[in-house]
Amino acid sequence: MKRKMTFSLTLTLSLLLSLIGFAETVQGQQRLKPVDDTGVITLGTNEMLRLTVAAGDVNGDGCAVQFRQVAYMPSSCNGGVCKHTVVSQSTSAPVTLMPGEAAVIDFNADGFPDGFRAMVLSDKPNVKVNAMVIDMTTGKIICVLVGIMVPGPH
Repeated sequence: MKRKMTFSLTLTLSLLLSLIGFAETVQGQQRLKPVDDTGVITLGTNEMLRLTVAAGDVNGDGCAVQFRQVAYMPSSCNGGVCKHTVVSQSTSAPVTLMPGEAAVIDFNADGFPDGFRAMVLSDKPNVKVNAMVIDMTTGKIICVLVGIMVPGPH
C-alpha cells in the first residue's frame, strides 16, 4: 500500500512539475512587448507603409519579433477634432531573427482607408526598426518616418 501511495505521489509531483514547465514556456512565448509604434497614420492612394526590423545587438540566441496592425474608422467629430474607433486588429506569428537577419512587412492603403497603426513587438528592446512610405506605382520612397516611431513600454 505504501509503495502504491509513494508511486502515486511521485507521479503526481512529476506531472505537476511538467505542467509548471509548460506554463513557463507558454508565458515565455507571450512576453513580446511593443518596442515601436507608428501611431495612427493614413496613407494616400497607391501608397504603402513598409516596416523593417533588424535583430540589432542581440546575443547568439536571437530575438523574436511580431508585427501588429490596428485598423480604425471615423466615429464622430466635434469642433474639428474627429475620433476614430478600432474596427480590426491582427498580429503576425512570431519570427525569430538571429544576428544579421531582418524581417519586412508591407501595409497598403487599400486595406486601411481610414487610418491604421502598425507596431513591432519583440522580446528584446534593442531591435532596429525603420518605417517608410513607398509609392506603389513607382517603387520610390516618399518619406522615411524618423522620430515618429515611439518606443513602447518595455
